[in-house]
Amino acid sequence: MLIRTALNVVISLLFLLALTACQPPAENTSQLLLLQTATLQLTLSPEHAPVETPLQLRLQSQKPLRAISGELQGISMYMGRIPLVWRQQLAEQPEALTTWQAELFLGACRDPDMQWQLQLILDYQDGERELHQLQFTSSWR
Repeated sequence: MLIRTALNVVISLLFLLALTACQPPAENTSQLLLLQTATLQLTLSPEHAPVETPLQLRLQSQKPLRAISGELQGISMYMGRIPLVWRQQLAEQPEALTTWQAELFLGACRDPDMQWQLQLILDYQDGERELHQLQFTSSWR
């Protein structure tokens, strides 16, 4: 009887352990600040920009934007041009910051720490246009 109870306890513990091991990995919410001005903030997440993983660019502006366009190009190695598709997020409050997001994937190459250049064109509702060129590093380590 004691052996049977001990066996049931061991089986139950193994079952619970198996359930815990099947949990998805915690989402990486780290962010890399790519641009900070008096009216703009641009972040990339996750911060270390892993290749072949969904990445998110998030732009917040105090001035209303009409459109955003941009692309990525490899600096360390030619990887072609990666166009970015930006979508405006709905504001919870009328006076809130204008928020835009773009999702992207970076390809792996032989360089474990690839240098990228982001070209960003911001078209404001008042007709003003800004060009930003920023660099960051992706990694497959």
